[in-house]
Amino acid sequence: MAKVAEIKQENIVLAAIEIFTEKGLDQASMEAIAKKAEVSKRTLYKYYPTKDSLFGVIVDRLLMSCKGMKALSFCPNTDIKEQLVAIAEKEVALLSQHEFLALSRMVMTECVRSQEVAELMIARLQQLEGGYGLEQWISSAIDANKLVVPYPQIAAEQFFASLKAVVFWPQILMHQPLASKEQQTIAIECAVNQFIAAYAVAKA
Repeated sequence: MAKVAEIKQENIVLAAIEIFTEKGLDQASMEAIAKKAEVSKRTLYKYYPTKDSLFGVIVDRLLMSCKGMKALSFCPNTDIKEQLVAIAEKEVALLSQHEFLALSRMVMTECVRSQEVAELMIARLQQLEGGYGLEQWISSAIDANKLVVPYPQIAAEQFFASLKAVVFWPQILMHQPLASKEQQTIAIECAVNQFIAAYAVAKA
């Protein structure tokens, strides 16, 4: 029974993503979501009492994907470039997932439409701050005298922005196909080399 329940919940979430993307949160109906998921309205309301609760689950899924992919500890004895390549590869792998792109497109559309949704996203993102992400890795590298970075947060954002320019924004905004392996490799190489050129401590 638990397996059946999990399948139903997954079908509901996938249906909601499609309906929310097409109609927007305000115009989407629970009835349409139930029909798309091929479940009864009673079953839908059993798991998700409101559209907002269902949307919150989708947002959490998106952000937890980010959390899982970006967690990486700085290793003082491992080459900086090697570590940056590993970080970039994990980020590109996440950004290249069809589900992640669909979730991102839907959530960003709702953020533009609704200040309330935008505030929800900010609150969720703040919950993930701490020991995860490139900013924490940069801070550890600074402490180990491997990097000189005046503004770690901006440096981290610029690093990921360089990757997203190839493997995320063209797909989100222009519905282009996923970046090829060659394009991904070039994007990673450029992002890493630019970061090292700007911030790495010169070897004696």
